[in-house]
Amino acid sequence: MHLGTRLHASTRRDEPLSIDSVTGEIRVPLALYAVDEHRGSVDLVLSRVDGASLLASLVEALGSSTHASRPQRPEDAR
Repeated sequence: MHLGTRLHASTRRDEPLSIDSVTGEIRVPLALYAVDEHRGSVDLVLSRVDGASLLASLVEALGSSTHASRPQRPEDAR
C-alpha cells in the first residue's frame, strides 16, 4: 500500500470489543478499507482513560440529542 492511499476503518462483523476487567484495556477489532476493498485487520487498543476520553469526545461531537442513548462508560459499551 502506498502512502497516498486513504483508508477508513469499520468494526469487524461478529467480533465484539473486549474489555480487560483488571487493566481496563479496551480492544476494538477493526477492518481497514481503501474505498470498498478490504486491506487488512487491526485491533485498536485503548487504556481505560483513553477509551473514556474518546467516548466523551464522540458523544460531544454527535451532540447532546444522542447523548442519552449512548453508553456513559467504556465498560458499558459492550
